Amino acid sequence: MPGREWTILLDQKNKETILVFLRAPEKGRVKTRLARDIGEEKALFLYKTFAQKTLSTVEKSGMDHRICFFPEDKQGIVEDWLGLDHTYMPQQGDDLGRRMCNGLSRVFDQGIQKAILVGTDVPDISARHLLAAFDLLSQSKVVIGPSLDGGYWLIGFQRDGFCPDIFRQIEWGTDSVFSATIEKCKVAGLSPGILPVLQDIDTLEDLQLFQENNSRFDSDFG
Repeated sequence: MPGREWTILLDQKNKETILVFLRAPEKGRVKTRLARDIGEEKALFLYKTFAQKTLSTVEKSGMDHRICFFPEDKQGIVEDWLGLDHTYMPQQGDDLGRRMCNGLSRVFDQGIQKAILVGTDVPDISARHLLAAFDLLSQSKVVIGPSLDGGYWLIGFQRDGFCPDIFRQIEWGTDSVFSATIEKCKVAGLSPGILPVLQDIDTLEDLQLFQENNSRFDSDFG
């Protein structure tokens, strides 16, 4: 099988990891809300650009990382896109919450002590944000990075603070995701560390706001 297996033996010196959640880059299956306004080709280009920027940022942080891809039968497509020099792990579960929960559960089962999970639609994420998340996990058992649309762009746990209930009965894709997650943390007796609010890009309005602050993308999506 090409690439590295996701069931790897853990280096005993490496107890922290970043899970990068992404989809296989297939036209018509990524950034579908945005594609309705800018077209599927441009939406795919934008998706790939931001995903590669996120991965570059993760690599700059110097932290161990795993690429968690979806659908789980598309590993070959993702490897052709991003190369073989990564650890690949399929997302498994019927919805986003279950897939995130299962991904975190797997790495904790492998012996990881701190894990954070990020998506690929927040182009302003920096290595500093990722390192700050791990710093907060030295003080709190859970860390969350809220996004402008009411969701979150990062979530992470200490191994002994991992709580699967936080991912259950959430209306994914709505503006109540962050607030509902905070409430579930309270019910579980967890006090999350909170990172800065960042913007994710799902709609034309999001893209236009991003372009206002990043003029180098104007020529591509003008």
